[in-house]
Amino acid sequence: MIADDQQLVRDGFSQILRSQPDIHVAADAADGRQLLDAVRRDPRIDVALVDIRMPVLDGLHATRELAAIPHAPAVIIVTTFDDDAYVLDAIASGARGFLLKRSSAHDLLSAVRTVAAGGAILSAEITGAVLDRVRSTGPVTRVDLAAHQLTARETDVLTLIGAGLNNDEIARNLHLSMSTVKTHVANVLAKTGSRDRVRAAILAIQAGLSPPP
Repeated sequence: MIADDQQLVRDGFSQILRSQPDIHVAADAADGRQLLDAVRRDPRIDVALVDIRMPVLDGLHATRELAAIPHAPAVIIVTTFDDDAYVLDAIASGARGFLLKRSSAHDLLSAVRTVAAGGAILSAEITGAVLDRVRSTGPVTRVDLAAHQLTARETDVLTLIGAGLNNDEIARNLHLSMSTVKTHVANVLAKTGSRDRVRAAILAIQAGLSPPP
C-alpha cells in the first residue's frame, strides 16, 4: 500500500506499481492513521510505502506503531528529505528500506520486490550518509566480534560492508564470485543477528574494523 499526503504522489506510485503483473496495490492512505487502519483491515498487505511528513500521524510514528500489529507489512520510507538523521530514525523505527522520491521507477520496483522477499534496501548514497553519521557522533562503543564466531573471510566481508561497499564491489575487492559473496553476507547477517546490511555496517564500525588502504 501507499501512504503519502499528496494525491499526485500516490497516483504516480500506483501507476508504476500497477504496471507490474506481480505487484498489487491494495490500498492508499493520506496520513499515518489511515495507514494503520488499512493494515488492520487487510492483513495481506506485504509492503507499505510510507512518506515521513504526513498530517495526523507522521510516517516514523506510524512505522513504530506498525511493529505492534501482527503480520504487519515491511515498511519502505519514501521521502524528499535526504537528511541522514531521518534515515537513522527510520531504521530505529523498524523500516526495512529508505528511498528518495527522486529515485527511478526501476529503483522503486526493485525496492518493493527486495523488501517483499525479506530483504532490506538503502541506496548507496543513503548508506554512506548513515555510516558517516555513526562515525561522527563521537566515541564509538566498541564491540567484540568473537562471540559471533565469524570466519576470517566473513570478517573480511563484514569489514567491506562497513566501508559501504555493495556485493559487486566486495566480489571484485576479494576476488570472489557473486554467489560466494551473497553466501558470506547471508552468514554474516545471521551470525551477528543483523536485520540488514546497514546494521551489519554499523556493527563493523563499532568493532573497529577498517579495510586495508
